Amino acid sequence: MRRVCTRLTALGVELHSCHAVEFFAREGNWHTVSYASAVARLDAWEIDRRFEKALRRNLPHARVRIGDSFELAEQPEFAAQFDLVVYDNPQVTFGDGDRYCEHFEALDTLSHLMKRQAAVIFNVNRAPFDYDLFPDWQRRRSGFYKIADTRRLDGDFLITFYKEYFRTRSLEVRHMFLEPRHEPHIVYLAAVVTKAAA
Repeated sequence: MRRVCTRLTALGVELHSCHAVEFFAREGNWHTVSYASAVARLDAWEIDRRFEKALRRNLPHARVRIGDSFELAEQPEFAAQFDLVVYDNPQVTFGDGDRYCEHFEALDTLSHLMKRQAAVIFNVNRAPFDYDLFPDWQRRRSGFYKIADTRRLDGDFLITFYKEYFRTRSLEVRHMFLEPRHEPHIVYLAAVVTKAAA
């Protein structure tokens, strides 16, 4: 995450003035602590109350909310509030009835949460581990990426795919890059996007 922040700063993102939200905060000690002190304000959302004490300890200056991030994201008070949105999304499927998969549904909250321009960071699983054990995960990934085989997604495919993904949601991509996180499986995808003029 530090490398991601360094690259965003080099691209002109002024992290020191950003209001950030960590969508899946957990205990806040995985990567959030890497950028928490670099931003002006931080909201940290976590559904599991068991992590609240550690989350508050690890991110003492954050505004912590315990609740479903998807429900929080719909609240009017958070509309157009953030210029850095971070989805440290789980892998496979999750939520009641496995209703969510990776970042696929979470990204739909971006347009509501972001100011006119924002940096967004999320996990992309390039090469899922133990993939054959999760047929529903395979099906959901194939539907999202619109290709039959998602066992290995190369960088060029991902950049092209997500530029088009944002374009179809009226978001113009200013910058986009991949940064290794847990190779060969997970990379960060970071982008600076702007809401298209109406």
